[in-house]
Amino acid sequence: MKKYSYIIVLCMLGLSGCNFLDKNPDMRTDIDTKRKVQLLLVNAYDAPNYGPLGEFCSDNMVDNNTPDKNKKSLNKTPLSTMCNELFAWEDVTSDNAQDSPYHIWEHCYKNIAVANQALKACDELEAKGERMSTERAEALICRAYNHFILVNIFCKAYRDPELSKEDLGIHYMTEIEKTVNPQYERGTVAEVYEKIQQDLEEALPYISDEYYSVPKYHFNTKAAYAFAARFYLFTRQYEKVIACAERVLGPTAATAAPLMFDAASCIRLGNVELELHAWCDAASQANLLIQTTMSWEFYYFWLDYARYTFNREPEDETLDGSGPCWSSRFPGISTYSFGQQYGGWSAKVWYLFEYVNKEAGIGYAHALRREFTTGETLLCRAEAEIMLGRTADAVADMDVWAKGYTCKNDLTSGNIESFFRWNPNNVQRTPALHNTDICPTWTIPSDKLPYIWCVLHFRRIETLHDGMRWFDIKRYGIELTHAMSNGNGVDSIRLVWDDDRRAIQLPQEVLLAGQQANPRVNIGTRTGGSLISTQAIPNSWELYLKTQKGISTVTKKTDFSEEDVLMSNQ
Repeated sequence: MKKYSYIIVLCMLGLSGCNFLDKNPDMRTDIDTKRKVQLLLVNAYDAPNYGPLGEFCSDNMVDNNTPDKNKKSLNKTPLSTMCNELFAWEDVTSDNAQDSPYHIWEHCYKNIAVANQALKACDELEAKGERMSTERAEALICRAYNHFILVNIFCKAYRDPELSKEDLGIHYMTEIEKTVNPQYERGTVAEVYEKIQQDLEEALPYISDEYYSVPKYHFNTKAAYAFAARFYLFTRQYEKVIACAERVLGPTAATAAPLMFDAASCIRLGNVELELHAWCDAASQANLLIQTTMSWEFYYFWLDYARYTFNREPEDETLDGSGPCWSSRFPGISTYSFGQQYGGWSAKVWYLFEYVNKEAGIGYAHALRREFTTGETLLCRAEAEIMLGRTADAVADMDVWAKGYTCKNDLTSGNIESFFRWNPNNVQRTPALHNTDICPTWTIPSDKLPYIWCVLHFRRIETLHDGMRWFDIKRYGIELTHAMSNGNGVDSIRLVWDDDRRAIQLPQEVLLAGQQANPRVNIGTRTGGSLISTQAIPNSWELYLKTQKGISTVTKKTDFSEEDVLMSNQ
């Protein structure tokens, strides 16, 4: 051992005079020019795909291993044990791979770290007289958006500036980490939202498309204002929602109409791969921000793993069901499947494959995400208009959305009020909203309920497979029941409006590092397939109104055949 130590010392002494040790071996670590900051910020878009997590937790998936209405069931093993945990709203302890809570946590904070490094470089360059306002704005909005994803996944829904001080937040990272195993306080949901708003409002005046070669892969001006519209919707600052949406869509429904997704042309393609490119086309005016993710998303729907899929009631309630201005089937989105018993999917979840070894067919599956679209921004504005009493404007905006998806009938107040009327067979289209339980001052007049139900239903279709339905369920306190096979029977698992499991548990690795866990005190229980602590479902429209407070690495699959993949259109 002494011999080797002696050799090491000699080598160190011999090298101490070498000039190359005085030089930085990696010039990329010095972010000392405007261009280097711009290139660094490309790495702030290493997006995780929270779509699968959100869909498993929401009402958009079912367990195909439970009997359907014809008493038929499957016997499928999901792609990962994590699927079982998420569908049952259990803490995820089995997996930290792609699409897991850990993957989302890690990649969001990695993006935040990049943004903070860019902000530090901006400070240094501005001190030297360099103009860095555009780069600073991009870094701030990237930091804000990644915290927005984290707080909406790992925390309870926002209530208001005071009530949300009672709820655990996530650490809002504003400094570059310089220590090993740092310890952070989680803060509160109110603090997180306050800091998001600070970053957002500091960034918006300076956001520009000036140096982007492909603006749709960055927070370009329209994407930034679309994010602002969504943020203000979640915090119920409705006038600001409308002001930001106008920066994206123009002031009226008529100015928004040409900017909607070209659903008719997409459907005519009749091919899942071609449709994917149409959905995620950077040239499309409907797409405001596109992100590429490493994700298994499509494989959750794959025939071999089809235990949990978009099937049965969720499919009947959305794409395979009628609506206020369409009949029989929603006309604007094609669905593909391996047969009706397995459920379906839209081309949005198809994948791009990156080969590592083409001969062996080995590589990585990438899912494209439309983080912000004109359609979702339009629905943000419509919801704000409803809450401000501008019902006619909201109907006009929602009619533009429906016409963009080739719905031929006009959307009117009359058919909204007729279709969105509570009845036991329409419960997920007209769910009980716990808005006043979440925040006592957040009231929805009874005559506005059908319009809120309509916009939530349209948002459910617009954001299908994207995970956003879970966010809407959380912010309105919509209650869910998941029927889940236990091997011997079926468990009915209930998620009530204030259930602690609405805040996804922090990853195990984060808890082991010392972060405070989300509480698990107020949770639904199941015993022998029966549920403890359920709420009565109202049996009439009048009773429902009375319950509303305040209102008076993978292998690519290539063996497709016509028998395997079927497409259904209108």
